[in-house]
Amino acid sequence: RLFAICQAGLVEKFVDALVWALFPVFLVGRGASLTEIGWIVGVYGFAWGGSQLFTGRLSDHVGRLWPNVLGMWICGAGVAMVVLGTGTLWWSVSAGVAGFGMALLYPNLSAAVADITPPAWRGSAIGIYRFWRDLGYAIGALALGLTASLTGAAEAAFWFVAISMFASGGLVLWLSEETHPRLNPADPPHPPTFDAGMGH
Repeated sequence: RLFAICQAGLVEKFVDALVWALFPVFLVGRGASLTEIGWIVGVYGFAWGGSQLFTGRLSDHVGRLWPNVLGMWICGAGVAMVVLGTGTLWWSVSAGVAGFGMALLYPNLSAAVADITPPAWRGSAIGIYRFWRDLGYAIGALALGLTASLTGAAEAAFWFVAISMFASGGLVLWLSEETHPRLNPADPPHPPTFDAGMGH
């Protein structure tokens, strides 16, 4: 389960790398002004930040699994929408969809890690998750650059991220399970120890 959550954390950072690095370049190539670019990118940030005011609490009622899975898919859909239409309004809506999806998954991936680990190991588990999540910035930037360079089209990078988000969300659905203690009260797994299997 920790693997499923960590890989989702890594892949979701592809979106941030895309938004801050290639999104403005893509919009410039489509004739958007600097003001329009600032607005569109800002919509993503506001949708992400503002929606977290309730998406975190939502998972306390409906669980972590589906907010995480749907968040990955909705965010991926927003990324794909960018290249399927034109105009400031369309790109703003696309950015808003991506930001809302990010708000669904971002706080709840961390919450899922906390759910499945006992208190004695929780800090280490969250540290492992954050390591892989933040590594996604570097891997995402490299992958986006290679994709755009090899294809000669910024659109390919958007499709790469969208497909990665859908695939990663599918892995979460397949490999993970509901982690909220109230909805799945099974005891969390204990971390491996050096004397495991030694008869102690």
